[in-house]
Amino acid sequence: MGDQKEQKDIKVSPGPIPEGWVLDTKLRDDGTLVKHYLCPATDQHFYTYEDLMRYVRYAKAAKISIYSPNFEVDVKKEGHVTVKSEE
Repeated sequence: MGDQKEQKDIKVSPGPIPEGWVLDTKLRDDGTLVKHYLCPATDQHFYTYEDLMRYVRYAKAAKISIYSPNFEVDVKKEGHVTVKSEE
């Protein structure tokens, strides 16, 4: 048994997927498909709806990540995320 817990396939979300997140499918090296919740702007991902919602509640309360008022995705650099500081 490895360090990672065996993840069950996500069949149907228990609730609505928050804005800014998508249900994505990733192909593992062994050929299996794994579904996960992905934030394309930050490349964060979660394998369960419960973990996603726990993070979303925290991030909204703390105003971090895509929930920061100063959040921007720098499209000039692939995948680079910047949070502008208030001056």
